[in-house]
Amino acid sequence: MGTAEQPSRSKLLLWLASFVVVFGAVSWLVTSASALHGAPPTHSHPAAFTPRPTTPQPVVCFLNELALTGVLDECATAIPDQKLVCSVAGDSIDAVLRFAANNESFLLYIEFKSSYTGPGMYPLLAWRYGLGTNDGSKVAVLQSTTGTFWESVAGFVTVTGGDGRSGNLSATLQASSASVQASNGSTVVPGPTLSVDGPWSCP
Repeated sequence: MGTAEQPSRSKLLLWLASFVVVFGAVSWLVTSASALHGAPPTHSHPAAFTPRPTTPQPVVCFLNELALTGVLDECATAIPDQKLVCSVAGDSIDAVLRFAANNESFLLYIEFKSSYTGPGMYPLLAWRYGLGTNDGSKVAVLQSTTGTFWESVAGFVTVTGGDGRSGNLSATLQASSASVQASNGSTVVPGPTLSVDGPWSCP
């Protein structure tokens, strides 16, 4: 009996070995096919470009220029004009100076009425009632292209020259229509402002 069982056992072991080899080969083929075709192709997308927000840069003027910022962004240069007013008499200063910027010109009004006492810094009054009507120091700008008259509402003007004919200013102005009262007594809502900074000098 021992002789009859030996071939059967050998055949069984041979069959098991063949099955393991075939099963392994089939498993490898299936796994390789899944790896090649089962996974969707991947595409690399470039990083989305987000533009950086732009912040308006303040106008930078030369030391001898007048900087107008806010509604306007201009650097204006003084234009000597002998026909314009520039006088110092006692406690009053009356100056009308011309400035030019890009395709634009301005008239700068500086007025001290019964308030000038010599070189120094003077706070600006609101120039609400037109030229030359109330005491104190005031500044205004007339814009040539639009005819807008900008009146001082805050700031200061400095007189540096001993003769009262030069100095610096830092003023906040509003359009004249925004700084007066309506005929019915109600206050007009303040409009946009114009800042004026820089030197002034009589020719």
